[in-house]
Amino acid sequence: MKFFFQLFVIVFSLLSVQTTFAQDKMHKMDKMDQTDVTIIHLDQTPGVYETTTLNLLPGKYIFEVTNKNVDKKLGFYLTTTDADKAQVPNSGLKELVNKGQTARTGVVELTAGAYEYSCPLNPTPHYSLKVAGK
Repeated sequence: MKFFFQLFVIVFSLLSVQTTFAQDKMHKMDKMDQTDVTIIHLDQTPGVYETTTLNLLPGKYIFEVTNKNVDKKLGFYLTTTDADKAQVPNSGLKELVNKGQTARTGVVELTAGAYEYSCPLNPTPHYSLKVAGK
């Protein structure tokens, strides 16, 4: 019985150490992914975003959407303005935004060009986002 108890303690200790290292690694990766990232805050009210035009430099961005008094969950949709209107990689919110809450996209790398943002759930107009210069 003593042997099984010692074995349990050893296995539990090894799992705890491995979990701690994995969490530290994830935390460091999150910090690395966040370097030189600009956060763009967008407030959404019923039917509209309060910011209607964005002019940005090429770079890395996180879009943060706050639901200001909309009685349904909100999303965020960032697309190119070319013929296929493709969604920009990592530009979806990590979770839908309930009334009074805020959610963020992943890190979005924008290059020079024209984009549009909107919310398909609240339905909002398509707003202009232009990236130029540097």
